Amino acid sequence: MYISQIKISNFRNLYQFTMDFHDGLNVIVGANNAGKTGLLKAIDLLSEPGKVSIEDFNKNDLGSNFDSKYKEVSPEIVIEYHIKHDISEDDTTDESIIKLLSFIGMDEIVSSKCAGDDPTKYTLSACVKARYALDPKHITEYLQAVSTTTTFEEFYSAFTICQKYYSWTYTNGVSDTIVDSKEATKIFRVDFIEAERNSEAVYSETKREIESFLKSDPTGALKLQKIQQELSQKMKEAIDPVLGKISGLVEHEKNDIGLSKGNVAISQDLRPSTTISGAYVIDVKDTKFGYVVPLSHNGLGYNNLINMYMLVKLVEIQKGKDFRILCLEEPEAHLHPAMQYKLFKFLKKLDEEDDLNQQIFVTTHSSNITAVAGLDNMYMLAYDRDIFPVDCRQQSLKKQFENDEPAKKHMMKFLDVTRSDMLFADKVILVEGIAEKLLLPKFLEKCGYPYEDEHISIVEVGGKNFAYFVRAFANNPVKKKVLCVTDGDFVWKLGNSAKTLAEYKAHIPTHVSDLNLTFAGATNVKTVIQKSYGSTFEDDLFMCNIGNSKVSKTLLKLALPISLHTFISKYGISFEKWDRNRTEIPTKSQEKIFRILDLVKESIVLYPDESRMYKGLFFAKLFYAYAENKKGDIALGILVDEELMGALKVPPYIKEGIKWLST
Repeated sequence: MYISQIKISNFRNLYQFTMDFHDGLNVIVGANNAGKTGLLKAIDLLSEPGKVSIEDFNKNDLGSNFDSKYKEVSPEIVIEYHIKHDISEDDTTDESIIKLLSFIGMDEIVSSKCAGDDPTKYTLSACVKARYALDPKHITEYLQAVSTTTTFEEFYSAFTICQKYYSWTYTNGVSDTIVDSKEATKIFRVDFIEAERNSEAVYSETKREIESFLKSDPTGALKLQKIQQELSQKMKEAIDPVLGKISGLVEHEKNDIGLSKGNVAISQDLRPSTTISGAYVIDVKDTKFGYVVPLSHNGLGYNNLINMYMLVKLVEIQKGKDFRILCLEEPEAHLHPAMQYKLFKFLKKLDEEDDLNQQIFVTTHSSNITAVAGLDNMYMLAYDRDIFPVDCRQQSLKKQFENDEPAKKHMMKFLDVTRSDMLFADKVILVEGIAEKLLLPKFLEKCGYPYEDEHISIVEVGGKNFAYFVRAFANNPVKKKVLCVTDGDFVWKLGNSAKTLAEYKAHIPTHVSDLNLTFAGATNVKTVIQKSYGSTFEDDLFMCNIGNSKVSKTLLKLALPISLHTFISKYGISFEKWDRNRTEIPTKSQEKIFRILDLVKESIVLYPDESRMYKGLFFAKLFYAYAENKKGDIALGILVDEELMGALKVPPYIKEGIKWLST
C-alpha cells in the first residue's frame, strides 16, 4: 500500500498543488523554501492531524483574498491522499481491505483488476479527503470577528482567535461520504524525522517504535506487566527498611522545618516501574579497545545514523504488521559526504531488495545523495513566484525522461556530485569545457549579476552533450532557466580556401540546430554561440579583447611559451610587425607561427575587405593553438591576475546569455 498522489490546497506555500508518487523510495530535491518540508508535513498529517494550526494556512492566499473572499467564506485546508494497493483474492492475511474499505468506491473494486493475465490480482484505489475547516455551527462568530477588519494584520489576528472553532473532518474522496477520523488516521503509520534534530529526538522515535511493537503483541505485553509487578515487589522489600528510618526522622523533625503549620507532610513510597523508554538503552562500544560510552558522549552524526538505521530496521521486524511511511527530512544533516553516500545506498538497497510495507520520502539538498539516488526515484520541486497566486511546481524526472532513453542513460552515468547541483539551483548554465566553467562566475559579476547572490549552477557537459542535460529541464513545470553556452565550431579555412565573414554569420553548428529543433517551444532554454569571429570560447575571449593591447598581450603570454614573451612584449598585437620581424621568433616556434602567418596573408589577398578581421583572427588562432591542451591552467591564470580580470571584456555572446538569464 502506498500514497500514489497527493492534492493539497492552501497548506503552507502549497496553494493548489498536485504530485504523483510511486511505492518505495521517493527523493524530492529543490532549493530552500521550494515546499519540500511543507510536502512532508502534509503527508505526516495523515497520521497525526493535530499537528496543524492557523500558522499552516497559505499566507499568500489569505493575504490576497481576505477582503474580497474570506469575510464571507472561512478559509480551509484540504488534502486528498490517493492510495493504491495491489491485492490477491487468495491472500487471507492482507489487512489492506479492512483499512481502506471506508475510502473505496464500490465500483472501484469491480474495475480494479491489475494489468496482466492473472484474474485474481487487483489494484485497489482509495481516497482520503481531509478538510481542516470551520465548524459550521460557529460561522456567526467567525463573520463577526473578521467583518470589521481593514488590513491583513487585523484579519489574521481575528482569524487566529477563531482557530478554536476549527477541526479536521474526513470523507471518502470517491463517494464524498463522511468517515470517522479514526478510520483515516489508522491507515498508515507515519514516522517523520525532521531536519532540525538531535540524537535524543531520533532516539525517542526508536524507543516509541519498540514500545508500540511490544504493545501490539498481547503475549509480550502480559509478560512485561508480570515482570514489572515482580520487580516492584522485590525492590520494595529491599528498600522498605531504609524508607522506614527516613520516615521516622521526618516525623520527628517536621516542626523544625516548618511543615506542620502548613498542614504539609512528606509521603513517600517506592513505585518501581520498568518501562520501555527506561529499559531500552543504546550505548556505543569502541571497536578497538572494547570500552562502552553513553550515546550522549558520541558524535551527533553517528548517533543520527545509528537511530535512523534502528528506526528503519524495526519495520523489517514488524513486516506485515503495519503500513508504514517514513519521512526523512535532509538525512545528510550532521553527516559528512561519505556517510551521506553510505546511508542513501542503504535506503536504496532497502527499497530495491526488501519486501516491506513501507514508503519512504526523502527531501535533500545533498548532491552526494542525488548522485546515487537514480532518476526514477527523484522529483524536482520549485516555488514559482512568477504566477499569481504563487505556488509550488513539481516534476518527476522519471516522467521527464520517459521518451528519451539515451538521454536518461547519459544522465544516470554523468550525474555525479558536481553536476547534480543543477537539480537544486534556481538557474543552470551548461558549458562545454573547464575554461568556461571557471571563468563564468566572474563574467556574471562583471555583467552586474553576482554569482553569489543567485543560486546558479554552472555545469560542464563534456563536449556537445547539451541535449541530454537540457532534457531534464525543457518544458518542465518547474520552469528552471537553462542557458547553453557553446562553441560555434566554424571552420576558418585560411589561404586559398579562406572563408568569408558572411559565411561565418550564416553558420549554425549541427548540435545547435538539433537543440533548437528538439526543444522548440521551450521558453526556459536558450543557446548562445560566438559572435566575434571565433570558433571556440578561447577564440572569442581573445577577439573581443584584442583592442586592448595590454590585455591581449597578457593573454598571449599565458598561452605561448616563455621563449616568446620577449617577442610579444616588443611587437605587441600587430600582424605587420610579427610578419616583418618573423626571423626574431625563436627557432622552435617558427614552423607553427610561420604557417599561420602565411595562410592569413593568402586569405587577406583573397578577401582584402576583410583584412582587419583576418589579422585579428591570426592572434586568436595562435592563442588557441597553444592554449588547446592547457585551457584550465590558462583560466586559472586569468582568475588570479586581478588586474587582467578587471580589464577583461566579456565575450558578447556570453553577455547576451547572461542578460537573458537575469530577466
